[in-house]
Amino acid sequence: MRTNSFTQKMSKKSNTELEQIIQEKKNYTQEALQAVIWELENRRLIKKGEIKLEETSQNQDVQIFEKFNENKESSIEELELPILYSKKAIQGFTIFFSTLFGAVLLMSNLKAVNNYKARFQVLVFGIGYTLLSAVVLHYLPKSFFTTLIFNLIGYVILTEFFWNTKLGKDAQYKNKKIKKPLTISLLILLFLILLQFLPLILVE
Repeated sequence: MRTNSFTQKMSKKSNTELEQIIQEKKNYTQEALQAVIWELENRRLIKKGEIKLEETSQNQDVQIFEKFNENKESSIEELELPILYSKKAIQGFTIFFSTLFGAVLLMSNLKAVNNYKARFQVLVFGIGYTLLSAVVLHYLPKSFFTTLIFNLIGYVILTEFFWNTKLGKDAQYKNKKIKKPLTISLLILLFLILLQFLPLILVE
């Protein structure tokens, strides 16, 4: 019998619900879709092999995220793909603002998949690396290029280590809009600039 971790869940859904999942397949994991197809075939609503999933590389690790239920008594695998900030978004925030800003986005992703341990690790790294960078840069000639190098290193650690090990290198997800964090980041940056020039303004 063909089964996977979603088989039992799909067997309890109505024909309409199963068909709706197929219609919105881009929002669901490959394993969930496979269970839906098997269930539709078992109910003889479609012919065997009528619907085929897109082939994925044999080396591709598809990450299935787990989420605790409201009572936290057990965990259930999510059918829908999580909504996460992309690596490109983290790259942009890390390079143009600082590693700490990129770390905040990654922490939001880890919160979305309920990986709180990794979320704390990213927080510690983000704060620690930002402070270390500030100390080192204090003793180096002030240069935008030098700051950029430090931010790039921070980005590489956030994505190549934390993202790949905690979320999965080939994790499937839906892109989350960056409008809100971008607005907050710009306001913080503006506030810091005002603080820097405040003494000069008061003297005048």
